[in-house]
Amino acid sequence: MGVIRKIEPIWGLIVATSAISAILYFVFVRDFGAIQTPEIAWYVIALLVLFTERFPVELEFRRSSHSFSLTDIPLSVALVFTTGSHAFWAIVGGSLVALLLRRMPLVKFCFNVAQLALVTTVMLVVVHLAAQLDDDFGWLTWGSVLLATQLGGVLTIAQILAAIVLTEGHVSRDQVRQMFGMDFVVTLTGTAMALVSSILWIERPGAAPLLAIPILVAFMGYRAYVHERQGHEKVKFLYEANRTLSESPEVAIALEGLLERALEAFRAEQAEVILFAGDGGAPLRTGLGPGSAREAMTPMNREAANALRDLAERSETAVALTDPLSAGEEIAVYLSERGVRHGMLGVLRGEDRVIGTLMLANRFGLARGFTDGDRALFETLAANASAALQFDRLEQAVTELRDLQDQLTHQAHHDPLTGLANRALFSQRVREALEGNAADKVAVMFIDLDDFKGVNDTLGHAIGDELLRGVASRLVRSVHQQDVVARLGGDEFAVLVQRDSAVEQGAVELAERTLTAFLGPVQAGDKPLNVSLSIGIAATQQPRTLVDELLRDADVAMYEAKEGGKRRFAVFTPAMRDSIVRRHDLKEELAEAISNRDLMVQYQPIVDIQTGEAISVEALVRWNHSDRGRIPPMEFIPLAEDTGLIVPLGRYVLEEACASVVQRSHTLQVQVNLSAIELEHPDLIQTITDVLERTGIAPGRLVLEVTETLLVKDAERGAATLQQLRDLGVQLALDDFGTGYSSLSYLRNLPLDTLKIAREFVEGLAFSDHDAAFVRLIVGLAKTVGLKVVAEGIETRAQLDMLREIGCDLGQGYYFAAPMDVDADWESAPVAAALV
Repeated sequence: MGVIRKIEPIWGLIVATSAISAILYFVFVRDFGAIQTPEIAWYVIALLVLFTERFPVELEFRRSSHSFSLTDIPLSVALVFTTGSHAFWAIVGGSLVALLLRRMPLVKFCFNVAQLALVTTVMLVVVHLAAQLDDDFGWLTWGSVLLATQLGGVLTIAQILAAIVLTEGHVSRDQVRQMFGMDFVVTLTGTAMALVSSILWIERPGAAPLLAIPILVAFMGYRAYVHERQGHEKVKFLYEANRTLSESPEVAIALEGLLERALEAFRAEQAEVILFAGDGGAPLRTGLGPGSAREAMTPMNREAANALRDLAERSETAVALTDPLSAGEEIAVYLSERGVRHGMLGVLRGEDRVIGTLMLANRFGLARGFTDGDRALFETLAANASAALQFDRLEQAVTELRDLQDQLTHQAHHDPLTGLANRALFSQRVREALEGNAADKVAVMFIDLDDFKGVNDTLGHAIGDELLRGVASRLVRSVHQQDVVARLGGDEFAVLVQRDSAVEQGAVELAERTLTAFLGPVQAGDKPLNVSLSIGIAATQQPRTLVDELLRDADVAMYEAKEGGKRRFAVFTPAMRDSIVRRHDLKEELAEAISNRDLMVQYQPIVDIQTGEAISVEALVRWNHSDRGRIPPMEFIPLAEDTGLIVPLGRYVLEEACASVVQRSHTLQVQVNLSAIELEHPDLIQTITDVLERTGIAPGRLVLEVTETLLVKDAERGAATLQQLRDLGVQLALDDFGTGYSSLSYLRNLPLDTLKIAREFVEGLAFSDHDAAFVRLIVGLAKTVGLKVVAEGIETRAQLDMLREIGCDLGQGYYFAAPMDVDADWESAPVAAALV
């Protein structure tokens, strides 16, 4: 099918060329008379064309071959001394017979006839139109003949290049330059000889045959030169190929260099060398083509390689693969898979055995195969290659290659940092352990380092890598000899535990011993670091446990250990899986709810505690699930933070809150919470800017709430981000003040506008002097540094009265109003409560 697709465009070019020729012939050429007398008979021109076309000069370029002849001489004479109709049929008819005698492929035969017909009609039109302006056989007619033949040459080259592009896909600049240069010289020489012959024929017809002698001598000399040049090119090719083989430091490089030169010299599409190891190892294939395909010393099918070797060894000369299907079933399948249509196969012989085979396949262009001359040159190439590729070099190359393959195999199955088995090898070992009756005999420990990210963030990745190597070494010392320790990635490790019975109990004992082993610090470079582990254990409960199931269950148990307080282990139970499945499903549903904007934002007023006037509203996200009902924020907000969904969730709440407040009021502020992940996100500033622009809210009406624990995580970076937010014009509030790592430095160094007193202290106002004193202190400090204070969680009249006495200005809580929907009355309820 590939050959048919390549040939079809050529037929299109042939049809188009023939159609143009027919139009020019019937419109112009058939009415032209002879320009000069005495008129030469058409059959004389036909015989001359037959002779010159029958014995052309063949020139070969990198991927195509082209022929040049002295047809320009009879063609130039025919332009002047015969009628248009006679000239056309003499030239086309003589060429047709010559091409038939050369037995070229049908498509190439039709192409040559069609392009010659087009060139002939174009030349006849040019010369006869110019001759009408010339009174005699003068310079205008001579010039038109020279112009016509050069134009014909250009048309010929253009059509050849078009054919090359259609069959090969591209053509090089050097090829174009060589073809046009050679055609110009040959055409100019032939036309000049033809014009001299024409003048002599007009003046002295009897003397004209004398010119045949220098013309024939020049033609034969030119053929001899081209033959000598091509012979020189073959010798040069063999020399370069031999030098490439002998001077290359590695056999693989030498073979690739040999194949590259062979592809160029023989104008082939693909080439390959197959080498056979003396110790019976797998044959190794090095191949180039088709296109950019490349293989270097790749193990291949032994049966196909042996079949090719037997075929090549049975013949004294290179084997012509003219019909791959007839070479035997094994070879036919191999060649068919590689797309080989025709080729040559040679043998590389060592001192006492066949060391390899060499094959070239699929000649470019329209040719159907390689010639006898090609096979003779190919045979010499194979013999030289056999001598250059000495036996000991091959054995050394094969040994080095196998060592390299062993190294690559090890690298593919082991972690480069710790040298432990990687995930792929560990899964393979677990799969092998599960084969047969594995019930109660196989378990997996899934191990995760607690808070490892903090090590990388504070001490750097180099120390982190040293710590991982130290952990790996200690794990190996903690387990039994038959246990397999692996690093699955990052700070995750796993152990394959195998026991004859009671494997779960064995894994529990191993987990306890491992946790004990890590009570002491682990050396990371010159730093001793304390390390804690969370371990999950999953054991086979049935004979046909799957690898993925066992690893997943151990992973689930590890997360259970983390949630239980870390530095501990947990054994998998089905209930854990249900919890994880619910969590996974909830994550997917939360992502979908955010995407579909199915979540709801409610608003709780923040009021002046003296008057109840709403100063601001805090945006609070709620989720009413269609199937699960109302899901509390304490369940889905941590899930969003753990999974990274907090970033799109936070943007959703921010957009909804700003847009709603702008629609409802011209003065109310809106307060939106920022999580730690959002504060660290690189797109935070751009997100805030986009929302401000899109909703049209004034920056001063947006208050972003952050917590103390968020700032303590990375105080310097957090302060820098807050300053960038302040530069946008938004206001900042410190939420839950007093519950975290309270520090007066926050009030002095951070660009804050508001403090929010945690509800824990507001709850104790009415009965705890300590809490009342603390709130009084916070209010006094805030007023001293110019900050507003909001008391959260006001639920009783007594709390409100105490806050008024202390001097707190703003409050928030159910006493004034619960969180309300977007279309509720945010102002009436707080005022009524304040005035009671």
